[in-house]
Amino acid sequence: MSVSRREVLASILGAGGTAAASEIAAHGQSNEPRVLSGSDLGFRIDGIAKDGAPIGALVVRVDGKWVSPQFQAGLRRVS
Repeated sequence: MSVSRREVLASILGAGGTAAASEIAAHGQSNEPRVLSGSDLGFRIDGIAKDGAPIGALVVRVDGKWVSPQFQAGLRRVS
């Protein structure tokens, strides 16, 4: 069975997003965006949908600051 990177990332972010949605609901909203993260990869939560799903963006840490990455589409040959 093969699992794609997209499926792994969706699983990780989904689990973290669910935990964050519960925490936000329990502690109220903050003015500062919350980032669920590892060391350099995170998910910035901008809000919560009516169904309880977190709404936000994938972010990366660059020089200590969280920034939204730009994704490159297309195929690349690996040697």
